Amino acid sequence: MRPWPLLLPLLTIAATAQTSPSARHRTGTVTGHVYCVDTNTPARLASVQLAPVKKAETRSGTSVEVTGIPAGGVAQTGFDGSFTLTRVPPGSYYVIVAKAGYLSPRPDADDSDDVEPQPPPGQPPVVIPRVDVQADQSAGVDIRLERGAAISGTVRFDDGSPASGVGIMVLHRKKDKWVPSNGPSFAMTAPPSTDDLGHYRVGGLRDRDYLVMLQLSRTDLESRGGHDAGLSGVERSTLRIYSGDTPHISDAVPVKLGAGEEHSGEDITISLSKFHSISGVVTAAGDGHPINSGHLSIEDPKDKETVVDAELGSDGTFHLEGVPEGSYTLYVRSPRDQQFQEVSVGNQQTIITSEKTLHQYSDLEQSLKVEGDIPSLVLTVTEKSRQRAAGAQ
Repeated sequence: MRPWPLLLPLLTIAATAQTSPSARHRTGTVTGHVYCVDTNTPARLASVQLAPVKKAETRSGTSVEVTGIPAGGVAQTGFDGSFTLTRVPPGSYYVIVAKAGYLSPRPDADDSDDVEPQPPPGQPPVVIPRVDVQADQSAGVDIRLERGAAISGTVRFDDGSPASGVGIMVLHRKKDKWVPSNGPSFAMTAPPSTDDLGHYRVGGLRDRDYLVMLQLSRTDLESRGGHDAGLSGVERSTLRIYSGDTPHISDAVPVKLGAGEEHSGEDITISLSKFHSISGVVTAAGDGHPINSGHLSIEDPKDKETVVDAELGSDGTFHLEGVPEGSYTLYVRSPRDQQFQEVSVGNQQTIITSEKTLHQYSDLEQSLKVEGDIPSLVLTVTEKSRQRAAGAQ
């Protein structure tokens, strides 16, 4: 009979090992409804996700930061405003909701200058909905969304034609820098842009100062492999214009919005007649061959902001458009020789383009004064290995 006392602990350990994995993976469910305060109707097709409270708390207060894969995923509300998030690990969570035109309390850490968004005087404080989740149980929460302020206007070229398909970004000041204010990244909505008549409207904004920034991007599609490898996008030139019809953020004119204000007439004119173009090629210092990959930008030395930027073409050329007169700093970053090869995948019918870096070159920085078009600018970069060897001699 003596062996039994030895067997019982072994049986207990085995039973614990079999049951503990399932215990560790027990989850709960979060259900609820989202409503619009201004219409008292369901918030249909809003995006809902959870942010763990313990990861969001800071010494100075509460700062909700949505990072990684959210617990329970991201749900869209139904036509009745309902949502369900399943397989949520036990714990305390903030419920973060995003819907076009409505305020999303603290969708991410960079959305507000303050740790908690401050309401207008005389209004109650902003409260972020919270929910406690327990294993094998369902937690319920209802959320009401306040409509935010909005900026709208028309974008035209200086010949009077509408600028359609232009990307719109709204910026707010955070400390001493202007940062993007557009909605949270998990919101299932397309970035704002102008329509066929050049009109735009950006909603869901808080009451504070803003800048409107336009991004005019010209992108070509080119083949960097064989004829079966498909096409790759190459950013030929991206120009930025700010409120006040200026390409310089330091000269931009802010717009102040009140709570829920509908601010219209924020029109912007793109003065093409005042801009110049810069074309050229980036070559290697050793043998003068063109560099087929890299990024080129022209920045304002006063505020260090990019005015125009582009990617290098496969032949090493570039063509920057929309550069106003002035003195700038020109940068070539991450210049490299890349080899593009076709690679067959699976049953040999799927072909992708593989990129391999053959040589890397040092970044280039130089002053540039623009007084008119610059048609044939040659920029030379030095290979990193050769630069180190020359320094050692």
